[in-house]
Amino acid sequence: MLNHPHLLIAEDKNLTATALAEFLEAEGYRVTLTQNGVQALEVDEKDPAAILLTDMRMPVMGGEALIRMIRRRNAELPVIIMTGYSEYIPQEVPGRLIVLRKPYSLSTLVHHVRSLLPRRETTTDR
Repeated sequence: MLNHPHLLIAEDKNLTATALAEFLEAEGYRVTLTQNGVQALEVDEKDPAAILLTDMRMPVMGGEALIRMIRRRNAELPVIIMTGYSEYIPQEVPGRLIVLRKPYSLSTLVHHVRSLLPRRETTTDR
């Protein structure tokens, strides 16, 4: 039986978001797509994420505010920032916050997702 950790993606570019979701679902994750920080907070309140994957620049609420607000609920939530910009980017924190500069490879993304999940959430029984 596969365990399906919930990955919450906040990305305003539909094509990018859809491609990420399809790839991560094929890797065995349960994925929810949102287009901004406000939507991501609403989803996380109803269905808490195992990892937040967020862009920094989005309409309504960007990644900086999203990370700050979602961490008020869950200070230990792992975050992967996916950005092409060099403005405010938090410092990486091993095991807690990873910054991926666009363009990045999907294999690198999956590697980081796996490294941030507790062992029990990444194992499969076949």
